Amino acid sequence: MRYVSLILFALVLAAPFALRKAIVHDDGPRTAVSASTERLVVITPHNSDIRNEFARAFGRWHRAHYGSDVEIDYRVPGGTNDIKKQLEATYGEWLEKKQASPPDDFTVVWGGGDYFFNQLKGEHILQPLKMPPELLKEFREGFPQPSLAGVKLYDNTAAADGTPTPQWVGVCLSSFGICYNPDVYRALGIAEPTPERGWSALTDPKLFGFIALADPAHSASASVGYLMVIQHKMAQAETALFSQRPDLRAMPKKALAKNADYRRAMEAGWQAGMAELVKIAANARYFTDSSTLVPMDVSRGETAAGIAIDFYAQVTEESVGSGRMRYIAPIGATAITPDPVAVLVGASGRKLELAQHFIEFLLSPQGQRLWILKPGTPGGPLERSLRRPPIRQDVYADRTGWVDGTDPFTSAAGFNERGEWMALFDDTRPMWVAAWIDSREELQDAYRKVLAVPEINRRAALIDTLAYLPIKMADVEAMKAEAARVPDVSYWRAKKQIEWAETFRRHYRQVGEEAE
Repeated sequence: MRYVSLILFALVLAAPFALRKAIVHDDGPRTAVSASTERLVVITPHNSDIRNEFARAFGRWHRAHYGSDVEIDYRVPGGTNDIKKQLEATYGEWLEKKQASPPDDFTVVWGGGDYFFNQLKGEHILQPLKMPPELLKEFREGFPQPSLAGVKLYDNTAAADGTPTPQWVGVCLSSFGICYNPDVYRALGIAEPTPERGWSALTDPKLFGFIALADPAHSASASVGYLMVIQHKMAQAETALFSQRPDLRAMPKKALAKNADYRRAMEAGWQAGMAELVKIAANARYFTDSSTLVPMDVSRGETAAGIAIDFYAQVTEESVGSGRMRYIAPIGATAITPDPVAVLVGASGRKLELAQHFIEFLLSPQGQRLWILKPGTPGGPLERSLRRPPIRQDVYADRTGWVDGTDPFTSAAGFNERGEWMALFDDTRPMWVAAWIDSREELQDAYRKVLAVPEINRRAALIDTLAYLPIKMADVEAMKAEAARVPDVSYWRAKKQIEWAETFRRHYRQVGEEAE
């Protein structure tokens, strides 16, 4: 029996090798094709569902259209900020020293939002997309409008003859909203969030310790969601001002920005948005490095709600059921932005050809429908639906097999990300970190003391006092101007963040003492 056991053990060890030999021997042509498979290196923050589905679909499409196999070699260093740092490290020295041959670590960068890609364009890390005539025709037909509620769907760089030569182009759309757990809300005795209530639904003091948020220092995509809270308040202030001063509506943007009345309105809107974010942050149970964790924890009942990117939340809702998690988008208060793709500078020859083929597939009707089709439908994903709206407007004409009936081209309620208000994005994020994370202990201690105040009106007034931080939009603008003059901006920003954190701590402690 001992020898029999040893023989069986040896057979088990040998079985995989024997099976592999049999497969290789019986499938000679596939082995030959596999040996000649080309490779496209793509750096991306996309999750594994998106990566796997598009790798399979692109492989099939490329074989059918170009007669060769292509394997996508994904590089996933982390979130958008991590990718930006890696690309800056990879290309920074080459761009500075003008070396003869550029680095060839990556060919394509895919995913991360339009703001991120505009940053890469500004740092000269991207190269123009040179589209063949047939793709250029399809590009123009697929993008009958270059923007959505004021947000560009692709970089509008053009050649001297007017031919589009964008450095990035959006391939799908995304927005931000609230994911929440109905069971936890019932247990807490709180009315569920609604699209009409919007972001203010997360400021309810009964949610203290029950909100999940992503760390703005690590998640650029979640940070754009936070910025929409501020921009929504600014848009409300602008609308109110225009109703009183209709003459300002027709004023050119540059002149309007300098108008004293407009300036005061924007300052007030910015301050109100920051205050709403402080109230939400005060309710936070944690700040995670990964924005994908927010809908997961909400679905498990570990938190009641959180701010999430739409498709992360919708995929989670589809997986666990709407009884455990639901997603809503605040009406007229969230951005609908493109998620782009681009070719990195230095790519040439066959690498550049494969990169152009990949972008051609992403913009094709097949590539566009893959984002929104139900699993198992012809041309759809094999495993799970990706639930992201396509960016080509003409694709919406036929919605057969779609997982839902979303249409951002008709549902955008006029409000969207404003380019001129995005200018302070990089300088506002350190303020959030200083106010919510570096000063978290003082914020929550003061909030706890305020919530213990028995008199309702006094408690509400103290919450407002706590939320209105001792910082103005003009302070951030001044820091932005100063940052442009310092030699080491990273060190300077870190020092400023420490200084502001101490300012916020003093503010929180003062309010806490007043509450006591």
